[in-house]
Amino acid sequence: MNYLILGGSKSGKSMYGQNLARDIYNGDGKLYYVATMKPCDKEDEERIQNHIKARLGYGFHTIECNRNIISILEKVNKRDIILIDSLTSLLVNEMFNGKEFNKNIYSKIANEILEIGKKVKNLIVVSDYIFSNSFLYDNYTNEFLKELSYATRILTKGMDYVFECSYGKVYCHKEKL
Repeated sequence: MNYLILGGSKSGKSMYGQNLARDIYNGDGKLYYVATMKPCDKEDEERIQNHIKARLGYGFHTIECNRNIISILEKVNKRDIILIDSLTSLLVNEMFNGKEFNKNIYSKIANEILEIGKKVKNLIVVSDYIFSNSFLYDNYTNEFLKELSYATRILTKGMDYVFECSYGKVYCHKEKL
């Protein structure tokens, strides 16, 4: 099964993903946490440390992968459960790579994630839902929001389940029947 978990900042989406992974894990294969954030400042470092602490005792094997997500297939097998946290960080890393600004990569990233989902027992993807405010952004941020929304649409279509975390509650928007 493939799961997409969406939510705003501090909505509980990462913890929900971790709990879901633990709950569906039956001891067959491995439980992987794919960390995609490339820290840029002290706040990012603190967030990473908090996520590491939060998943202690869950039994995750961590794979650091902030670009080229398809490369994790070299480390996993069909019995494994993979939690990718998060699509948002992965897209940032791919779009704003050094001095280059890469556009129109949403399809590549989303389709690689779906390909991973075909090769493992269960795939859980966490992503930010950041499309509902009314701020005016610069062109780079608007381009990023567009790419994230397109990637989210592709993943939503290809996932078996889509959840949204909001204010401590979880809503199921898509469920495979």
